[in-house]
Amino acid sequence: MRGRAGLTVAGAALLLLVGSANGLLLAWQSSVQHRITHTLSVDRTLMQVLADLLDSETGQRGYLLTGDPAFLVPYTAGQARIAAELPVLEAELRSAPAQEARLTALRPAIARKFTELDRTLALDRAGDRDGALALVRAGEGKAEMDEIRRIIETMRAQEDDLLVGYQQHAHRIEAMVGIGSVVSVGIMALLAVLALREAARRAALSRFLPAELAPLLERGGSMERGGGLRLGERRHAAIAFVDMRGSTTIAERADPETVAILVTGFRRCVAQAARETGGVIDKFMGDGALVVFGVPETREDAAAQALAFAGRLEVLVAEWNAASGEPPVRIGIGVHCGEVFVGVVGDDDRLEFTVLGDAVNVAARLEQATKTFGTTTLVSQAALDASRTSGTEWHEVSRQPLRGRQEAFPIYGRAA
Repeated sequence: MRGRAGLTVAGAALLLLVGSANGLLLAWQSSVQHRITHTLSVDRTLMQVLADLLDSETGQRGYLLTGDPAFLVPYTAGQARIAAELPVLEAELRSAPAQEARLTALRPAIARKFTELDRTLALDRAGDRDGALALVRAGEGKAEMDEIRRIIETMRAQEDDLLVGYQQHAHRIEAMVGIGSVVSVGIMALLAVLALREAARRAALSRFLPAELAPLLERGGSMERGGGLRLGERRHAAIAFVDMRGSTTIAERADPETVAILVTGFRRCVAQAARETGGVIDKFMGDGALVVFGVPETREDAAAQALAFAGRLEVLVAEWNAASGEPPVRIGIGVHCGEVFVGVVGDDDRLEFTVLGDAVNVAARLEQATKTFGTTTLVSQAALDASRTSGTEWHEVSRQPLRGRQEAFPIYGRAA
């Protein structure tokens, strides 16, 4: 009887130990996950403040160089976003005295930078654009921008150090689990540690991926939910290749500031068209871009989205040209669909989303062929078939093989 009672007491004690250990591990896991999330939030907000400030400065430069009031939109929008982001940073750093002190120094530096930007615009409004441009070319405000960069980089370095510390906590949990892994509490703790370390790794790496993909990778799961991105997968997708015509000639004749503004404006048009039609920007390549549809989630209307993207981008570029008052920017777009490899390549220090395959090469060749056929957009028969379009919007322009390829298939341009 006493033996059975002893076993009962031992069993109850073991259950209590398992429950207590699990509770402690879950509490520790929750605490560390919260700190990781908070650290990444601060880091992303700091990056956004710097990006918005650079947008404002680019808008100011663009307006002074071109006189196009459209450039004042990112200028004023950047100011408004920073005004909203600084209070968020203040709340997030309330319990970090060193970071609070840096934020206290950052606020007046940003204010001085906007005072400098406002001063050049005031000169322009007073009719002295040459004087305003002279200040810009003389490096007006460079010292303030360098100081802002220094403060923000110091603050981000502090957050990175914190992240490393939290990951070390995860290693300590793992060591504790190794000691008690022969019992159930060790097994359960090991699962908790693995979940914690994986969450920290996904959170730390997500900053390198496109905005459409990072949340999916953090959640894990199948390719449909993003987890398969790390292994890669073949799938049917639609591809749009975009290129800005004559940029080399423009670069030879214009100053670097004008070229930078031109490329920035072009990229904004591409980003807006992709955002409105469901595309993921694989990458910008100088004055070109590769946009993918049907990734990371399979979509039956991926080809239709790609055609809609091409049409929307043509409209946005036409509006941009009409507002600029400068010689019009011309573009070429090639659209194709087919099987591609999609995935995230690289190590945990730096990830890159990539799309590879013959379908990508065909889309690139179609974009190049727009020069030959004197049209803005060329699409393949495969893209039209997959989009289930009636075809009235498009007319056949060739059945000859594209340059550098042997197979021939119909290609289409937009009907007049």
